Amino acid sequence: MGVMKKDVNFIFFILIIAVVVSFAGFTAYYQISFRNINVEYDTKLAELNKVTVDLLEKKAALLETSSELDTTKQGREELGERYDDLKDDRDTLKDERDSFRDNLYKTRTELDQKKAQVTALSTQLIVAEDEADKWKGKYDSCKEDLEDCEAVCPG
Repeated sequence: MGVMKKDVNFIFFILIIAVVVSFAGFTAYYQISFRNINVEYDTKLAELNKVTVDLLEKKAALLETSSELDTTKQGREELGERYDDLKDDRDTLKDERDSFRDNLYKTRTELDQKKAQVTALSTQLIVAEDEADKWKGKYDSCKEDLEDCEAVCPG
């Protein structure tokens, strides 16, 4: 029985060594697998952080573009309002210009008529002055004749 006891102990010893080697192998396998998973996790986490940073940059650029778009839209609305105001002012000024032009033509026509009247009146005045001079000459001549007659025939 002694031999059998030795064989059983030897088998148990082999089994224990096999179990220890198995545990060591499984431990090494799981440690390598864990390390690979950890490295893959770190890689994915770095990629995710990079994507997050890119996404935040794109969000900031989008917000800036949106702000610029709002500013441009507001500027365009203001320009549209100014354009409408300037167009109304232009139309008003155009109407005033046309009115002033019509008044100018009327005034020029009236001026030409007045000039013609002044010319006609000047001509009439010259004729009237000539006639007045002629009558004055006759009056003076008659006055001299009267004085001569009074001097010859007193009283």
